[in-house]
Parts: sequence; C-alpha cells; structure tokens
Amino acid sequence: MRRPWRFDMKHLRRPILPALAILLAPAVALPLDVVNLPEGTGAAGIAVARDGTVWFSAQFSGALGRVSPSGEVSLFPFPFRDTQPLSIAVQPDGTAWGADLAGERLGRVAPDGTFTEISTGRAGGEPTGLAVSAGGVAWFTRPAEGRVGHRGSDGTVRELVLPEASEPTAIVVARDGAAWVVERRGNRLVRISTDGEITAWPLATPNAQPDALAVAPDGSVWAALPNARRIARVSPRGTLEEISVDNAPAGIAVAPDGGVWFAAPTAKKLGRLEPETGKVEWTPLPDGPVAVSAAADGAVWVVLGIGDKLGRIEPKR
Repeated sequence: MRRPWRFDMKHLRRPILPALAILLAPAVALPLDVVNLPEGTGAAGIAVARDGTVWFSAQFSGALGRVSPSGEVSLFPFPFRDTQPLSIAVQPDGTAWGADLAGERLGRVAPDGTFTEISTGRAGGEPTGLAVSAGGVAWFTRPAEGRVGHRGSDGTVRELVLPEASEPTAIVVARDGAAWVVERRGNRLVRISTDGEITAWPLATPNAQPDALAVAPDGSVWAALPNARRIARVSPRGTLEEISVDNAPAGIAVAPDGGVWFAAPTAKKLGRLEPETGKVEWTPLPDGPVAVSAAADGAVWVVLGIGDKLGRIEPKR
C-alpha cells in the first residue's frame, strides 16, 4: 500500500467576513472555516464523501488529497512524475477517483488508503472531467477529441463520440446511472444513457461556454454558464431553462435542501440560488472560489485562490 504524505494542522483559521451591500442581490456573511494546504498543492477539484471526508485533486503536487473530518490533511501522490490530476469524484463507499490530465490515466484511492493507477484504455485525449457511479463505473471526458470514455466495473473501456469540436469537459452521473456532459464549444448539455443513447439540449444563449455540472436531489441537472452569467437547469421532465445570476459562475453544487451553490471567481463570492424563487444570495470570500461541493450535512466546501486553501461555509439553519 502506498502511504500518503500527511500534513497535521494545528488549527483551522476562521476569519470574520464583512457583509457587503449589493443592489442586485443580498449579501450574507456566513461562517467560514479555512483549511490551509501545503504550499504548492494547487487544488483544482473538490468532492465531499458521505462521512464528511473532503477529497481534492492536487494538480501542482501530482496527487489526490484528503481532509479528514478531524481536519488532518493527507496527500496520495501518483507514482510517476509529470502528472496533473484535475477532476475528483467520490463513490458512496468513500473510494475517491482522480483524472490525470497530463499522465492520461485515472487514480483511485480506496477507503483504506490504497492507491491504484487505472488505464483509460489508450494514450491521448487528456482526460479532464470525471464522474463515478455508485457501482464503480467511471466516466471521463477527452475534450480535444470530442469523446467521452466509459470504464465499466469489470475494467472494460469504451468511448462515445460527440460532434467534432464539441469539447466535452465537465461530467456527472445521475442516480439512474446516466452521464451528463457539458459541451463547452458545442454549447449543449448532453445526456448519455447507460446503453449509450445520446440526447442533447442546445443552450438558448449563444457561446455560453458551459463549465460545470451538478445533479439535484429531485433529479434535475444544473450547469454553470460563465460566458452568459447564467445557470442552466434541465428539469426531470426534460425542460431547459436559463437563470441570470449577475456574475460569471464557475463550479456548481446542489445541497441536500435543493439550494444551488456556485462559485464566482472574479467577484470573490459564493452564490446560492433558491430554485423556487430564483433569488440569489452572495457570500463574500477572501479569495476567488474555483470549485464547489456540498456535504450531506448542508455545509459547502470550496477551493480558494490558487488552490492552497479550502473553505467550509456553514449555511444558515
């Protein structure tokens, strides 16, 4: 078993954030805990397991990282150099997966800490987005080639071809096992069923550049549209709508209560959209958030700044 590199934190730092007056939407100062990572970690993606363990991809360190519920930080490095893990996903049993953009492979960390490298079936394509089903089926995107990879629980890898220059990036898996993908250049949201059937929803806003995806408890799918300053939603019935949020959204996550949280990096804010009303509340942050994940207890985790800090926001009860 490959032993992780560990970094013991003496404490968590909780800065007090001022409330800001914003004309278009209210701002609220929510409690923020900051977890300091080792310098040069370069966290990019983030995902929270059911037990509250936080996983992140450490692209500058070539590792997958973990923050235990007690606050201990561990890094699980890929065994080879020149790796750049970008995306992270967690199975319900606590197994964490990462997609290595540079090394063109996947990494998997079992609950006991065992690290396993997994082939994506062939070289090339720069695996970028990553999602894993409860049964261990891994989906990943190859943006430059317009392809989506599917690795079955038996290790068999197959690929699905999307239109040329579609540039699929982010990907998630719904409860029915279907994968949802954003086409950054194709300007579509795409659903791929478990048997490979492809259904697409073209976005109403041209060149919206969809960036991130999340699945809500009710089965609806949400996507960040940074170039349009909007968020898109596909309802369980298949209806597509776009909602203006005033700032360019990046990462996105849906909390257990249905609230849609999203990062606004340039504004250094975290937004929460109430689906029923369309109302957006903003939380100012000390650094621009770049990725978001919601925990089972309702807490929201973000990657801050250049990726040497994680933040935990405790929503209002």
